[in-house]
Amino acid sequence: MRWDALFDDLESQLQAAVEAGQESEIRDRTRVEQSRLTLVQRLLGSVGLPVEVSTRAGRFLSGTLAHVGSRWISLTVEGRSVIVPFSSLQSLRGLGRGVAPAPAGVRAKLGLGTALRALSRDRAHVSLWLTSPSRYDGVIDRVGADFFEVALVVPGEERRAANIRDVLTVPFDAVDSLEAAGPAG
Repeated sequence: MRWDALFDDLESQLQAAVEAGQESEIRDRTRVEQSRLTLVQRLLGSVGLPVEVSTRAGRFLSGTLAHVGSRWISLTVEGRSVIVPFSSLQSLRGLGRGVAPAPAGVRAKLGLGTALRALSRDRAHVSLWLTSPSRYDGVIDRVGADFFEVALVVPGEERRAANIRDVLTVPFDAVDSLEAAGPAG
């Protein structure tokens, strides 16, 4: 009988050690997997959720996470599309627990220039906040590889040569956030 109790005790100790080892391995694998996640994957898992964003220039935005590019996000805030480059993000609240696979193909290449070119093509009136912080209103005229130009016009006025007050050239790195009148696609 004593031998049976001893063997039962040894079996339960071995089983406990195996289970502890498996749990430890699962925790280690989980940490390794989490260390490989990118911000893009984290954000893609939260598209469609309400989020709060704080920016480098001190803006606080609350809206629905609408799109995620390779280095920017788009929020829908009170019917307006707001683009925030990753370089301007200070913090985000409200992200769900989900993650999504890393984007591939064309989606992986949707940089800030892509979003700005869509706004330029649509001749959308935009409000631009720089990291300084400064605000400018106008229409995007030209988008280069790492800069864009905004024809400054009074909000509500058409973009015509007579209405342009000035043209502002802005490096992408200087953008805190950019708002357009309606959700951008």
